[in-house]
Parts: sequence; C-alpha cells; structure tokens
Amino acid sequence: MQPKKVVVRAVVFAASVCSLMAQGGTSSANSGEQIVERVSPSAVLILVGRGDGQTAAIGSGLIVRADGVILTANHVVKGMREVQIRLKNGEVYDQVELIASDERRDTAALRIPAVGLPVLPIGSSANVPAGAPVFVVSNGAALPWTASSGILSAIRMADEVPGAGSGYRLLQITAPLAPGSSGGVLVDMQAQALGIITGSISAGQNVNFAVPLDSVAGLAAASGGTPFSSGSRLQMPNATVALAPGTPARSAPSTPPPDLNLPSPNQRQIRTISVLSKTIHIRRERLQEDLRKTALFRQLGVRFADYGETADVEITVDRPFLTFEWTYTLVYQPTGLTLAAGAIEGVDEFDAGPNLAAEIMEQLASAAVLPPGTLTSSRATPPRDAEPARRSPATPAGVLEAASTIYVESHTIWMKGNLLQDALYVRPELREWGIRVVEDRNSADIYIDITRPFLTYDWVYKMINPRTGALLATGKVTAIDGPAAAQRLAIEIVGRIRSVRPMPAPR
Repeated sequence: MQPKKVVVRAVVFAASVCSLMAQGGTSSANSGEQIVERVSPSAVLILVGRGDGQTAAIGSGLIVRADGVILTANHVVKGMREVQIRLKNGEVYDQVELIASDERRDTAALRIPAVGLPVLPIGSSANVPAGAPVFVVSNGAALPWTASSGILSAIRMADEVPGAGSGYRLLQITAPLAPGSSGGVLVDMQAQALGIITGSISAGQNVNFAVPLDSVAGLAAASGGTPFSSGSRLQMPNATVALAPGTPARSAPSTPPPDLNLPSPNQRQIRTISVLSKTIHIRRERLQEDLRKTALFRQLGVRFADYGETADVEITVDRPFLTFEWTYTLVYQPTGLTLAAGAIEGVDEFDAGPNLAAEIMEQLASAAVLPPGTLTSSRATPPRDAEPARRSPATPAGVLEAASTIYVESHTIWMKGNLLQDALYVRPELREWGIRVVEDRNSADIYIDITRPFLTYDWVYKMINPRTGALLATGKVTAIDGPAAAQRLAIEIVGRIRSVRPMPAPR
C-alpha cells in the first residue's frame, strides 16, 4: 500500500507543478507590446490650467473605477483651477471633480461623468520581488501614452528618499521617465496596476518612484467632490513648447542677452556665489544646475564657492508652506548687504528652478556692473536736517520704529515659539533694520504673544511693549498647522513694522 500512496502523491505533485508552470508561462508570455495595449485604455491624459484658459502643465492618471474615478499625483492638480481629462479612445471630459487627496503620499482622486470605463486589476506590491520587470504608461515629454520599461529596484520607506517625507512606502523603479509622467501607471508583467508615479531623483539616472496602489486605492471610495472650472479652453501644447509638471511654462530665450559692460576681471566684486535652500521642495544642486545653464552665468564669469569658502554672494531660496510662491534673497556677504529679494510662482522645482535662476542671474548682473567699491563702501549718512522726523517713542508707532529686539512666546500647544523665531530670523527686513530675536522677554523692545482659539485654524498675534504693557498691534492669520502659520505670521508681523518703519537707505 505504501508504494501506491507514494506514486499517487508524486502524480498529484507533478500535475500541480505543470499547472503552475502553465499559468506562469501564459503570464510571462505577455510581450511589452501586449502589456501596453492592455494598459493604455485605462491611462488618461490630464491638462491643467491656472484659470486663464492656457494649458499650464500636463500630467497622467489611471482609471481605478468604471464610474469615472481616476487616481493621479496630487502635485499635478494642486493649485490648479481648470482641469481636462482625455481618454485613449479620443473622448474628452471638461467637467472634473477633486474627490480626495493624500498630501503625504502625493496622490489625488478625481471624478469625471462617465461609466463603463476600462479598469486594470490591482496587484499587490508586496508580491513583486526586487528585480522584477515593470512597465510605465504615461504622457512623458507631452507625448501621449508613452511606454517605458525597467525593473523594480526596491520597496523602501519614504524616510530614506530625500524630500519625499515620511511614514509610507515607495516603489523605486528604473523605467525612464520624463516631465508629464507624474500620475502615470506602473504595472507588472501581468498588466496588474502596482503604483502611481509621483517623482524622481534627478541626481541619479532613472531613480524614479511610485506610490503603491494598494496603499491609496481607498481614495477612490470617497464621496462628494469639489469641481474644478471647466477645462474646455485647454489645448494640447505643441511639441516645441510641450508643458508638463516640471517643465517651465515659458520657453528660454533663443538668443543670449547682449554683452554687459562689465568691469575688468580684477575689478569685479562678485566672483563666487553659493546657494542655500530652506525648503525640501527645491534642492541646492538642482538650482545650481539651472544657474549654470543661463547665459549670464558664463557671461559674468562667476563660480560656485568651494567647500569651506565664503562666497561673495549667498543666494537663499525658500517656499512658504502650502503656497506655490518661491522666494529668493541675495546677500553680499563681506558687508551683509542685501542686493535683492523677490518671489516667483511655480508648481514644483522643475517649473520654478529655471525661472528662479533667470531672475537671480539678472539681479547678479545688475550688481556686477555697479562701479568698483560700491558694494564695499559704508552706508552713507544723510545730513541731519535730511533725516525724517521720528515719532514719539511713547506711541505704538514710535516703539515699532525704534525697536531693536523682539521676544516671541507661544501660548498654544500647536506651535512652539522657536517656529516663529526661525521664520522671523530669516526675514531680510529684520537684518536690514538690525532687529534681533532675543531669549529674554524683559530686555526686548517688542513682545509677541501667539495664541490659537480652540477649534479654529486662526492664529492670533499681539505685539506688546513689555516695559509698559501697551498693545502695539494685533491681528491673525489662518493656517492648517504651526509651520504654515509661522511663515504667515512672520510676513504679517514684518508688514506691521514696515508700515511705520521704512527700509534703510541702500548701501
């Protein structure tokens, strides 16, 4: 009896193996062409605009429900007013709703008024080993339904990826991507949807990332929705000005600027520059590369300071939280003189970087052509009879005008005092006025008190004279959390001081 049992078991085992091999052979037999053919009908083209009827960028998306629900990268639609969705079969939808978003994972769910749409099966990213082949279908470089292939490099936590945030998983892939691929679909060899493309690291080659679809699929079940304005005016950009998330909205000039009347090399006061980024949304290396690409960089003959070397001009860039505004400041370090400060609008580092670089280099060029010694000369002291009449130091305006120190205290658990201190510290106006943030309330000229009323998103500030207790100014800003409120409060507080205290005369 025993030999018969062994034979029966062997036959069953062999049959099972053959069945699995047959299944595996059928799945792996899918060619790249077959996979792309199956995936493309479920991938969509997304056009977005800022409200002026012009296409500001393009992106990609994946249909995840037959009744018109689409997942995409959140940064594709964030801050946009007009959205248009195009399907592979040629249908266009101008009425689009935002039904949910996950800021942490950079994913958003959209809805269009459609039914019976093609949907891909969702695969489990946990079952895909490192090294497995993968495909991406997206609209890279504004070329609709472009396919690329690579392998799954790793499944890692976002904490390990610079600028990606924390607390969620990412799929690292080698499939080549281009601007416009954000929101594209990542699939395996069985054409199962594995993830949504969200970003890449430009410092390496084909180091790209997707959010696992099984971790954000729940967004598709959200109810309600916020409609965008009609996207009927949006048109697909032509190849010469192809726009995508990460592609500048304005093309670079075709001809270099005219030669500047620069001082001789030995008389130039600006020879080295350095870049400091105070935001995770644009990397120092990225902006340096954009600066190098400008014609003015070569024309001015500047270079980036070596490690440990103090640059002639320090360029500081930032992006206030929950905004699309990118600020810059240029400081001539030998004297601490602020040469220029400004801001531009942009969707992401790819959009803002080239425009920031162009504007910064124009400001550097203006400073470079100043007569020799201008930047290093001391600040001129106007005649005494030309000085503006100062207000009485007893009045609130007089205290704000004469103040040289500030003390910050927070009376809400939602914001630590050092958040606002840091936000004030980097304001160029305070450096120009010579105002310092101090740790001793009694020695300060201005005491700033911060509170947040219960169950609100209002952040109330009071500016008080600590010596007399007199209220100098009060106001509020609205923000979702402490870091966002700190930036807005700093802007508001500096504006209050500036209303009675003009900026110092240029050096």
